[in-house]
Amino acid sequence: MSNVEELRRKFQEFRTACKTILPKVDPMLIEDVILRQQQNPQEQLMYTVEVFTDGSRDPEDVKKTILANTGMVPEIYDNATHYVVNHKITLETLEGIQKYPDVEQIKGDYSGITASKGSMHERGERD
Repeated sequence: MSNVEELRRKFQEFRTACKTILPKVDPMLIEDVILRQQQNPQEQLMYTVEVFTDGSRDPEDVKKTILANTGMVPEIYDNATHYVVNHKITLETLEGIQKYPDVEQIKGDYSGITASKGSMHERGERD
């Protein structure tokens, strides 16, 4: 097996681990968090995190949960099935978010600043 083939195989193993361990989280977000944590291990990373839900929980309950966990009030879109908050995250944070049964998908983008960028993603197919 060539070095390039080995690299492809290892990357596929990584993607499989992402789907197994954090199945509700966009693999691109996982990859970005890992790379940035490796580059700056002492820095807390600020992301605009978007959580898509099935709408089964009371939006006020979701809002209170997010406020209690982040100290931030989320923006709410799409008939209270799409929540957006700017917050410092880790892989452990993402793992905690995905534990809620109503959460269907988690996406996000590195912001590097404290101001929220608002909604930037559409609900979509998972990789």
